[in-house]
Amino acid sequence: MQYKKVDMSIITRLMQIVGEKNVLTKDEEKESYSHDETLNLRRYMPEIVLKPNNRNQVRDILILANKERIPITPRGGGTGLSGGAVPLYGGILLSLERMNKILELDKENMMAVLEPGVTNGELQREVEKYELFYPVNPASLDSCTIGGNVAESAGGANAVKYGITKNYVCGLEAVLPTGKTLRAGGKILKNATNSQFIDILLGSEGTLAVITEITMKLVPRPRVKVDLIVPFDDLGGLCGCALKIINNRLLPTTIELMDRLTIKTCGEFLQKELPFSDAKAHLWIGLDGNKKEEVESMYQSIGEICLDKGALDVFVAEDRPNRDKIWQARQSIHEALVHFNPKMVGNDIVVPRSKVLSLIKGIDSLSRKHSVSFAKFGHLGDGNIHVYILQKNINDTTWEKVKSEAVQELFELTISLGGLISGEHGIGLVKKKYLSLVMSETQIELMQGVKKVFDPHNILNPGKIFDS
Repeated sequence: MQYKKVDMSIITRLMQIVGEKNVLTKDEEKESYSHDETLNLRRYMPEIVLKPNNRNQVRDILILANKERIPITPRGGGTGLSGGAVPLYGGILLSLERMNKILELDKENMMAVLEPGVTNGELQREVEKYELFYPVNPASLDSCTIGGNVAESAGGANAVKYGITKNYVCGLEAVLPTGKTLRAGGKILKNATNSQFIDILLGSEGTLAVITEITMKLVPRPRVKVDLIVPFDDLGGLCGCALKIINNRLLPTTIELMDRLTIKTCGEFLQKELPFSDAKAHLWIGLDGNKKEEVESMYQSIGEICLDKGALDVFVAEDRPNRDKIWQARQSIHEALVHFNPKMVGNDIVVPRSKVLSLIKGIDSLSRKHSVSFAKFGHLGDGNIHVYILQKNINDTTWEKVKSEAVQELFELTISLGGLISGEHGIGLVKKKYLSLVMSETQIELMQGVKKVFDPHNILNPGKIFDS
């Protein structure tokens, strides 16, 4: 599709909408908007960056762009890992960073109404003041936005007990390319009336509408939290341990996996020795509740299961400083791996929990076949494993071939185990060529049909999820 370029007359009209200081046109100003956190993805420079601060400005921008056939890429915090927020066709980069207000905290109904630019961490800290809790906690929580979380249907470590973003979105307001406003849901827990509009926008990656307001469900803040680090030298015991914990009706908030390569990389990056860093892998288990004795009983039962399955030890962190030390390592994994391995490719595959051991064994076989290192970590408790393929000392020519073959075979392995190619990072730009591995031609045609209904001129985030 041919798009119109952003010329001076368009720039003048856009300045009238958002104000001159909220329009970026210089390359040095736009550079940080030309990429997200996707590994080794080339830059895509927008022609212009706009920073609206209310729904009406978003509406007027969309009306203008739709009329002039100018592509628009909506953007939250730019922390995505699938190329979903890069302006593939140039045009307008619509940054929602100034729409960052928590509009209402309703303690009685346990709901928050907010703009899309509020960061996940900010929401968590604010609701804690009211003894409430927003449980969805991506590793990038201090920089990712709630709007971006909704657009990706993001998950996080607490998904074992609390679920993911889609379990907390009760209402949405979004602006269509025509400028019309779509509202669905509200501060309600049940909705058999218009919830389909919420469902269709969740995970749509900015391709259907621009989200301008979100109503999120909150839960009571748990009074007691405990974290466990459990090292293993036997992956069969580790995976069996996770399954037994859940099957015994013990429900942790978190069951995370870190393999030896990831543990050592994080320790080196943080310049400190992590406990049992020579173990083959660690389980990181989070627990919460309202009574100390109940949480203690739970972690004692879990500890017994872990030791019975061959754990080398069980470290218990009950106070906030020690728990923060544990999570500092978990939240630094991506940054640590990037720091020491600037050329690599990351994936967030998901399989049934019972198939994680088979997945890990298959990945180890791929590692031997291609003579390449794989770092494995992530959400063992829900089967969503992050797999980073590291270039290390492989020359660039060989790396391109190895990378392509390894990713293809990793996805084929995942699908053979009943899994999917993305659990939480989305399809975006980098995974769209693999979509046909997991979706039929009919499914893709239906998705394209939905896109055409919402965005007939294909101006919203074109080239993402599937080719335009």
